[in-house]
Amino acid sequence: MNDDFRTVYRELADDARNYSDPERALAVGHRRRRTMLAAPALAAAVAVVAFGTWVTLRPPMPTGSPGNQVTEVMTAASTPVPTLSPPPAAPALPPGAVGRASFAYAGCRSGCPWLVVVGDRQFVVPGEDRNPGSSAMLLSLSPDGRWVGYPAGDGYVVRDLTGTRTMAFPPSETGRRVAAWVWSADSKRLLVGDFREGDDNTYTVVDVLTGSRTPAVIPPARTPLAVTDEGKIVSRDRDQHPEPTRVLTLTVSAIGEATGRSVSIDASAVLAQNESLFPGSVLVDPDAGGYLLGVGTSDGISTAVLRVAADGRVVERVVDLPRDTRNREFWNVLGVNADGLLLSRQTNDTGRQATTVVAVTDGASRDLVALPHESIVAVPGASAR
Repeated sequence: MNDDFRTVYRELADDARNYSDPERALAVGHRRRRTMLAAPALAAAVAVVAFGTWVTLRPPMPTGSPGNQVTEVMTAASTPVPTLSPPPAAPALPPGAVGRASFAYAGCRSGCPWLVVVGDRQFVVPGEDRNPGSSAMLLSLSPDGRWVGYPAGDGYVVRDLTGTRTMAFPPSETGRRVAAWVWSADSKRLLVGDFREGDDNTYTVVDVLTGSRTPAVIPPARTPLAVTDEGKIVSRDRDQHPEPTRVLTLTVSAIGEATGRSVSIDASAVLAQNESLFPGSVLVDPDAGGYLLGVGTSDGISTAVLRVAADGRVVERVVDLPRDTRNREFWNVLGVNADGLLLSRQTNDTGRQATTVVAVTDGASRDLVALPHESIVAVPGASAR
């Protein structure tokens, strides 16, 4: 892998740790466009239904013993992984009910339509600007596949794929933009941000079932990371945790409160010497009531996922991600949906270039689908990247 290629990948890996901040994604997107002529573009995220080849990973490292070791992936079935490509032509997403989506994506980094996949059908999602450095990165899909969100000018639209409901979110004033920040794991709440690039973010929590909108009080010094099923906001101090870090402090607060409960996560005992926490990669664990937290190296390569209790105690390394010493494969943590913890495996070996989505459930994993190498795809519960 040449230096330019590796640089672009590491930049994308850095984005993956901060997928919950669309404002940052916009800024990074502008930077990417300046480097696209120097190296191939890479993809890293998708939400999908359960199908594909079962694989198993080496058991996770127990709490207290550092990991970051090469992990062998063994395929236990010969069934080929389903491959999906954009059709030559697809109908526009109709205004009525079409059914829950398995995922949404664009087949290339620039000039391709956004597509939402419902069963064996693909529909073109509305959108004026499909520049992958801006609005295409802000395509979003709820974890249950019912709600799809996309930019509409400087505003944002969220629509129900199982009915006729559409919610519009215009910017509060000229010069500002609106984007989906993060969904709750149960898909009932969406955190929407109204922002001016680089400054002055305001947030609203939307109950998508009732349509009610509640202003969220998040101080400028904090970055929202997640929304719990109870409607609380999980955030971190923007300046308190420079990377790399092995201790992370989260704040869990009610929607209308500026202060909240602090949760300190000290992962030093389970991290290898060259590992650190990814402060932007915090997911609510829908099964255990705590958090899932990404781990990686200082150069932005994901190496593991930790399960953390609600009180901040590190419970286990859920999975150690395989490391290819020849730099042919890279992994990213995507999110959680009905299939379990979702990861992406970026394969760059000659003749095998693809982005494969992998689901991890109870220590086992399965390949779900392979997508075109340069796809931009929607993360379950957050925005595309």
